[in-house]
Amino acid sequence: VFGKDITLILILNNLSIDQKTVKVDVSASTILYTRRAVSEILKATTSVDLGSKQGKHIQIKIPYSYYGKYLTTDKRIQVTALCEVMHMHGAKLLVEKTIILEDTNIIIKIPRRVVVNKAATLEISYANPLPEPVNRCILLVTLMNQQVKIHLAPLAPRERSKIYFEFTPRRTGPLQLQVDFSCDKFSHVKGFVTIAVAPA
Repeated sequence: VFGKDITLILILNNLSIDQKTVKVDVSASTILYTRRAVSEILKATTSVDLGSKQGKHIQIKIPYSYYGKYLTTDKRIQVTALCEVMHMHGAKLLVEKTIILEDTNIIIKIPRRVVVNKAATLEISYANPLPEPVNRCILLVTLMNQQVKIHLAPLAPRERSKIYFEFTPRRTGPLQLQVDFSCDKFSHVKGFVTIAVAPA
């Protein structure tokens, strides 16, 4: 989830009866959806001794403080581990993993019954998933082909807040509501719901 530390486990297994030493070069970069690297956020090297038929786990940790300010709106991180068996010419293995971080969710609560030409109130809940405060918070609500821009108070680290939004539907049938939350540290966290408007 966006805003939290990322932990990966690389599992190395020695399938032979001979002892092996494996050099592991790990790197991680923020990337675009096209896989083009934007910024390198981690580079580390370690060496692991594997006995006969032995397996070992290597933990790879990427704290939010490493990737937070380098992440693009695609919220993707490419992690690469190049494993080289020492003293064996050309014995290399490349492991790649693309991580797509999930946004914090927007929760929209609608009344049990929404009736045409009668005011209805929605509850819209939004959050800051980061370990730092966020400012310049804006909620963009799109309903009945109209957009309403709501300026919100700053959010403390990991804080969730909510607002109440009143509207009056002018026709019966399904009505699409879309919510877009942005602030100074991230943007375009979306939520939507379809509201069934009943006749009066």
